[in-house]
Amino acid sequence: MRRALVLATVVMAAACGDPRGLVPVSAAGSGSQSGPDALVLRVPMAGGAPRVYSYTHLDSVVWTASSRAPGVDRMLAFDRNAGALLFVDSKGNPVRLDLRLGGSDQVTSDTVRDARSADGSAVYAIGATGKVVRYTTGQSWTYTPPAPARAVFPQDDGSLLVVGDTGRRTRVWRLFPPEPKIVKSADFPSAWRTLPAQAGERLYVIVDSGLVGLSTRTLEWTHPVKFPERIAAAVPTPSGDRVFVVTDSSPILRVVDRYTAAISAQIKLPGQASELRIDPLGRYLLAREAGRDSAWVISVGTNRVLGTVGTEWRADLPFVGPDGAIALLHRRSVTFIDGETLRPARAVSTGARDFWYQFQWNGFRPRASSLDRPVSFNLAAADSVRTAADAAAADSAARAAQLPDSLAALAGRVAAHDSVVAPVGYIVSFAALLSVERAQQLASEIMVEGQRARILATTRNGTSIYRVVLGPYPTRDEAERVGRASQHTYWVYEATP
Repeated sequence: MRRALVLATVVMAAACGDPRGLVPVSAAGSGSQSGPDALVLRVPMAGGAPRVYSYTHLDSVVWTASSRAPGVDRMLAFDRNAGALLFVDSKGNPVRLDLRLGGSDQVTSDTVRDARSADGSAVYAIGATGKVVRYTTGQSWTYTPPAPARAVFPQDDGSLLVVGDTGRRTRVWRLFPPEPKIVKSADFPSAWRTLPAQAGERLYVIVDSGLVGLSTRTLEWTHPVKFPERIAAAVPTPSGDRVFVVTDSSPILRVVDRYTAAISAQIKLPGQASELRIDPLGRYLLAREAGRDSAWVISVGTNRVLGTVGTEWRADLPFVGPDGAIALLHRRSVTFIDGETLRPARAVSTGARDFWYQFQWNGFRPRASSLDRPVSFNLAAADSVRTAADAAAADSAARAAQLPDSLAALAGRVAAHDSVVAPVGYIVSFAALLSVERAQQLASEIMVEGQRARILATTRNGTSIYRVVLGPYPTRDEAERVGRASQHTYWVYEATP
């Protein structure tokens, strides 16, 4: 009985925002030794030393920056390979935070706007004169579009969409930096808003009381979906199969199906919603109640309103964690609740002082000592192998000298072929994907001089990888020419037998 009262006291304290005595969130999202770790970056809102915590152990700091960073306005992207985070600070400047070196640097001292990144490596922005600028580590690239740029949208395939006004028309241009050549162009609505997130290879645009999608590859528009009122907010699911839409004068949350370009479901909310935020894994949708510090939690799988939670709304909070817990902002604290039951599970009493960003990475794991050992060679064994090889070659030459001329020439060619593996050509590779369906789709879009790209399936560490390729071609120059003609991102490697 006494234990039950203690537990009841803990739950009541959590509901009141008191962090004392709260139990930790389930460790289901903490990662494993075979995959990336679930982490949370916290940067002081007023600027300070960034810190990284293990997601389910938010009182345990696993990394602290060696220098101060400015306050964060919004996050751009994370580069897992380089261990670098890109964000826009409170003054609108793009900043790179290096998790390996421990410091942060302003990407540029120039005045830019609309900074965006698709991969966490390159930052695209618009300069003061409407030029497009790309910043990468140690260098920059500038592009002057046919008209001053209004927006830029970098894509995962390396291409870039630029939107600008030409007289009375608004246009969108597609190119592959650093090549300035425009690959495709199309008309763009003059009055538009884009969704906060792109849905795969489709960019959704809000126009008056309608929603329309643009294919980022072909620049073809989908059939518009009309709504009876002006759209207040919209957000796609992570897979891009659906878009959730709320209007400015209706409590109805409408679900747009990507494939039919029509409204497939309607969800009645308890009131009017003003903003929407989706779970990165597509489990929950958060809808902010207009004019109040509260939100509704909607189950994406069942289209059911699970309940109402109290939370303030910022660029970083609330969010849904990898274990399904929802982080809520209340005055000075950040409280985590269970996504299904909405019961409090844990709180960070001073969490509101920081900007929160959740990501997954295994770069903080201890490095294996064997990786830092110098490579040693057994020179004596190498000499014995070389001596044996030379003796075998001499013996083969002696036997060949006793054969007829034609057979001796053949023996010489076979010996040379066996001793040196020469390249048989050059392959043009466009992508290495984990999904065979995506590989097939990409391959169907690439054709050069009547030859369509094909798929090569390989296995690495037990994982199937599907490469989209053309070739082989006899010379590297020929392969490079084909790659450029494809108008896709590519790289060339040698093919060996």
